[in-house]
Amino acid sequence: MSHPRSRIVALVIGCLLLLPALGLLAAGGALGIIASTQRDADGYFEVTLDSVTTPSVAVTARDLSFAADPGSPDWVVDWFDADVRLRVSGIDPDRATFVGIGRADDVDRYLAGSAHSRVVELTDGFRPVYDEEPGADDIAAPTTEDFWVADAVGTDTLQLDWEATAGRWSVVVMNADGSPGVAADVDVGLRAGFLVPLIIGLVAFGAVLTALAVVLVVVGASRSHGPDGVGGGETGRPPTGSGGVLPPPSAPSPDLQEVS
Repeated sequence: MSHPRSRIVALVIGCLLLLPALGLLAAGGALGIIASTQRDADGYFEVTLDSVTTPSVAVTARDLSFAADPGSPDWVVDWFDADVRLRVSGIDPDRATFVGIGRADDVDRYLAGSAHSRVVELTDGFRPVYDEEPGADDIAAPTTEDFWVADAVGTDTLQLDWEATAGRWSVVVMNADGSPGVAADVDVGLRAGFLVPLIIGLVAFGAVLTALAVVLVVVGASRSHGPDGVGGGETGRPPTGSGGVLPPPSAPSPDLQEVS
């Protein structure tokens, strides 16, 4: 690009590309640091909640939505490849605890008419904030229902692993016999299969874009060369001799001297 206007265009484009390119590199690097320092050995980001307790028959976290934008196919959600892991320990070791995941509509029908606590948010210390739903203190045991897509029951620490799919879901913690008075410690883990490919993509694309931006800036900032390859081209200066010194003037020809 020897034309001044072309160099200016290259310089402007290179400068405009440099900031987003460096931003992509920074984002990829930050995600890489988070992924390498905040995940456990199985690749899960884990949060330990304050104990979930209720005097009613169940504690539920409703409307766990794994859904793409309206009109998007379900494979968009599947691409995220999210896995959920719940570890639940009943505070009373002599009482069996149940934890299950089901479609939100099915869980709503199951809990309808029974008193239960719904988690609506978590405070900074991961303490659940509840919305109490009034109703009866008796309900069919959750183990008798067949709509759960994943569930676990027992007196030891329970672990429930579930591969998230598109839809609206609810998590329920109960006593295995459906009796009121639920108390349990809960750890929530989330593993996103798309995270590592995303980090690699951000870093790779950012590096390529940065290299392109640098090349454009260098080309745009460079000075043009003349047609003979020397900066500035032909300037009209007289030719120089060896070492850049002008040759001495030649003596007049003898036949042109005035005859005395």
